Amino acid sequence: MKASTILGFVVMLSSQALALQLDGTFTVASVSDPERYLKEDGSGKITFSEESPQGWSFVEAEKDRYKIANTVTNHYISCGSAEDDICGASDKVQLFQIVNDDNGYSFVDAEDSLPLSAGPGNHLVLGSSDPAPPEYLVFKLTKV
Repeated sequence: MKASTILGFVVMLSSQALALQLDGTFTVASVSDPERYLKEDGSGKITFSEESPQGWSFVEAEKDRYKIANTVTNHYISCGSAEDDICGASDKVQLFQIVNDDNGYSFVDAEDSLPLSAGPGNHLVLGSSDPAPPEYLVFKLTKV
């Protein structure tokens, strides 16, 4: 009984610590290419670019589920629900679970459990029928 109570307390603290770490605005880069930053391009696609990074905010919409918003355009990352969907910028909110470990952050679609990855053509992609190397699934957040 004590062990499960302690474990529950640790999980609660971990969740709170994650929420605190996500306060503010961040740039987002793929660990696979840290010189390219997540950016909404002029066509509404979400890409990785070496140009001036844009800020992103992470807002907890439900317990442990976040909407990811571009702080320049106020659009949300929206990827659809199928593997290999290219993510775009939209007024439509899609929720993601965010996993934090020593290597960085991973974003997983809250409904379909598909991870976001740095995909072909420098696009942000939902899941993949051809699994990406681990470094393409992990992102580095830098507070602005």
